Amino acid sequence: MVLVCGDPYEPVTAFLCSRLQMLKIDYRLLDLREFPRGINLDWTWVGGRPCGSISTSDWRIEFDELSGAYFRNVELNESGDEGEKRQSNAQAYAETDARLAAMLNSLSCNVLNRPAVTYSNRSKLYQALLIRRFGFKVPKTLVTNDPEAVVRFFSECDGKLIFKSISGIRSTVRRMTKADFGRLELLQHCPAQFQEYLAGDNIRVHVVGERLFAVRIQCEAVDYRYAGEEGYARKMIPATLPEAVETNCVRLTKELGLTMSGIDLKETPAGEYYCFEVNTSPAFPFYESPVRPVVANALANFLAAREAPGSP
Repeated sequence: MVLVCGDPYEPVTAFLCSRLQMLKIDYRLLDLREFPRGINLDWTWVGGRPCGSISTSDWRIEFDELSGAYFRNVELNESGDEGEKRQSNAQAYAETDARLAAMLNSLSCNVLNRPAVTYSNRSKLYQALLIRRFGFKVPKTLVTNDPEAVVRFFSECDGKLIFKSISGIRSTVRRMTKADFGRLELLQHCPAQFQEYLAGDNIRVHVVGERLFAVRIQCEAVDYRYAGEEGYARKMIPATLPEAVETNCVRLTKELGLTMSGIDLKETPAGEYYCFEVNTSPAFPFYESPVRPVVANALANFLAAREAPGSP
C-alpha cells in the first residue's frame, strides 16, 4: 500500500495518483488541504521502530502495510482576508511540522522525500557548497544588497549575468542588462543572487532511488520554463550523460538524504557540466512524455516496492 500526502488538485500529486491507478498499485490519498481535520494519527515506538496507524473516515492504514509514502506539501491558503490567511497558514504549517512530518520522518518504508531532508533547497547558497564536492562546477555567484558590488560583478562577467532569488521559492531567472542598473537601489529591501550567464543546454536529471532519467532542454530563453511567454520555442529530448556525471548525480542525491531529486545542470559548448541546484520536491510531470512517463512510472513502482533503502 502506498500513502500519497498532498493536494489532490495540485498537478504533480494528481499526476502521480493517475499513474498509480494506471499501474494498478493500491494507494490512499491523504488530502493535506484538510489536515489535520478528520485525520487521526495514532502511533508510538516499539522495539526501536514506529508502530501505529493513520486513518480518515473512509480508510485506515497500519504502518506495517505501507511499502512507500510520497509527500508534497500544499500551497499556502489564498482564500479569505489577510488575517484569515495568516491564521490558517500558520496553523496548517505548525500542525504539518509537528504531526505529519514526525510520522514521515520515522516511517520504515520508502518515503519520497522525508520532510527533514528537504530543507537544503531553501538556501541555494548552502546547496552550492555541497554541490561542489561532487565533481560539478558552480557558476560565479554574488549575493548582495550592494548596488555597486553588482555593477563591478557585471563588468567582471563581461556583461553576461543573470539574476534570481536566493530562496527555494520559485522565481523567474532573467538576463541582466545595463538598463537594469536603475533598479539596483531596490536591493536595499532584499538581497538577490547574481550569477555568470553560461551558454549551452540545460539538462534536468531526475533521480529515483538508484535510477536516473535525464532530459536535455533546447531553448533560447534564459528561463526555459517560461519560454512560451517570451515567444521562444522549447524542445525536450532524452539525454545520455557521461557515466561520471550520472554517478555524481546519484551520490549527490544520497548525500542530501534524498530518495528522489530533480537536479538542474547545464552542459557548456566545451562539454563542462555545471550544477545550479537540487530540487527536493521536483515537478517532474513538466519533463515527462505524455505517452511514456518514465519518471512517474519509476516513482510509482519504487513506492510500491518493499525495500526501504536509506530508511532510518
